[in-house]
Amino acid sequence: MFKKIDLRPLLKYLRPYKRDVWLTSAFVILENGTYLILPLIYSQVVDTVTRGGFFERSVYLLLALWAILQIGGGLLMRVRVILSNKLGYRASADLINNSIKHLISLPVSFHKRKKVGEVIQKFSRADGYLYSLVDYALFTIIPYLVTSFLAFIVIFWINWILALIFMMFILFFVVVTIKKTNPIIVSQGKMNKFFEKYYGDVFDRTPNIIAIKSNAQESTENERNFGAMRKGLALSQGQVVVWMNLYFWQNLISTVSVISLFGIGIYLVSINKITIGQFVMLIAYINFASNAINMLGGHYKKLQEGIATIKRSEKIFNEIPEVYDVPNAVKIKNPKGDIEFKNISFSYEDEKVLENINFKVLAGKMVAIIGKSGEGKSTLVDLISRYNIPQKGQILFDGVETGKINLKDLRDNIAIVPQEIDLFNDSIKNNIAYAKLDAVEEEIVRAAKLANCHEFISKFPKKYEQIVGEKGVRLSTGQKQRVAIARAILRNPRILILDEATSALDSESEKYVQSALEEVMKNRTTFVIAHRLSTIRKADLILVLEGGKIVESGDHQELMNHGGVYKKLSELQNIQV
Repeated sequence: MFKKIDLRPLLKYLRPYKRDVWLTSAFVILENGTYLILPLIYSQVVDTVTRGGFFERSVYLLLALWAILQIGGGLLMRVRVILSNKLGYRASADLINNSIKHLISLPVSFHKRKKVGEVIQKFSRADGYLYSLVDYALFTIIPYLVTSFLAFIVIFWINWILALIFMMFILFFVVVTIKKTNPIIVSQGKMNKFFEKYYGDVFDRTPNIIAIKSNAQESTENERNFGAMRKGLALSQGQVVVWMNLYFWQNLISTVSVISLFGIGIYLVSINKITIGQFVMLIAYINFASNAINMLGGHYKKLQEGIATIKRSEKIFNEIPEVYDVPNAVKIKNPKGDIEFKNISFSYEDEKVLENINFKVLAGKMVAIIGKSGEGKSTLVDLISRYNIPQKGQILFDGVETGKINLKDLRDNIAIVPQEIDLFNDSIKNNIAYAKLDAVEEEIVRAAKLANCHEFISKFPKKYEQIVGEKGVRLSTGQKQRVAIARAILRNPRILILDEATSALDSESEKYVQSALEEVMKNRTTFVIAHRLSTIRKADLILVLEGGKIVESGDHQELMNHGGVYKKLSELQNIQV
């Protein structure tokens, strides 16, 4: 029935701050110590007054000490709160920083299968719990345990029978708390899963506001949200019911114990077993212990919930990150851009995507990859950047296996212009400069001019400081493409990957983008996934994928003369991407 609390997830984040933990603990002990002394003063004052010594000097000294301890306790609490807040913030900041750092280091395959909102919600909940647990576990639960123990010793000193009765109530309280808390933890787990999924869906749909409005689906999305919230309310109400059930039993046991001990204390005073002062002290310590135990009951539940939430968020650390620094890495000096695939095969979750891929591209040449949707075209170019790792074969960059090159060195030589452009909700200037963070303004403007986007940027009120909105929503599709091309130009890569870069554009936009692409493609090894014949026929090498294999390869004229798949697709003008 008793579930052991595993504090390791909490202590792990406090270990770097041992000095702060000890310092805060010292103030906690001093603060609680001052309040534990107060009932002794109550007792002395009451006994002195009841025997007619109201004007004795000792009474005033005790009252002065009482005031000093009260004020001192308040000051100690102030320092303790400041220190524990600092400690909690540092611990939660470490959790968030470590989680985000690991999240960024995970391969693209992870991000494709997970909803970002679901992952961030886990981090957010764990962060909130960790911040609170520093106070609950170290600076509330432990002091309450110490307070309860010391109060019990004093009660035992006053009367051992009272102490045994009190102990019986404590044991009953603990058993009920543990038994009634487990359903709350199960309920909280269901709530966590619900909100992770809910925020995952919200984060997924909110950026697609254009799709929602263009399809007039506002009411559908609102109903979806209301439906989810109704389910959340039902889960929340269920949790409140089990929580109130626990609270009822805790309050009942606490009330019965205090009234019982109070009655027995009055009886002991009536038969002169204890003095009135001792009775006052007894009641004070019983209240101390009862309040502490009541608080422990609530914090036990929060502690269990918090530890479970932190553990749940840390499951992401089981995901294997990309290997950025390769042992004995090869540093390519003066990279050219030769790329060679040797017997490459790749499967995703036991499903074959590419099989026995072989080709070689010399620096500065253009390769077009065509085939029906789902044939593995994007997967093939993803392998160049090592977004995916092939199960078989080698990919060579200037004759060196890419797996022997540090990941940053490899990707520094590659720029990608995808169909779906990734822009930050930041200025146009910063979006272009993301390829080279130390770029000066002249470099950024030059890249923008080469990408045919300087003209439209200059028309914005804030020009290069214009904020583009979430995912570039304030720019047209063609404008976003040209900003992405400017970013690629600024990066100055040896290898350029164009993944359907013009497929979603109208003729006017395509003219500007195509002109910009021709500029960025100069003297660079270029991989193009495209469906328009005008783009493909210029390629030095065309690879036709079918069933995950290269079924045809050559330039446009060779493949047209061959009369195979490429010729049929060309004649239909329907080369799918």
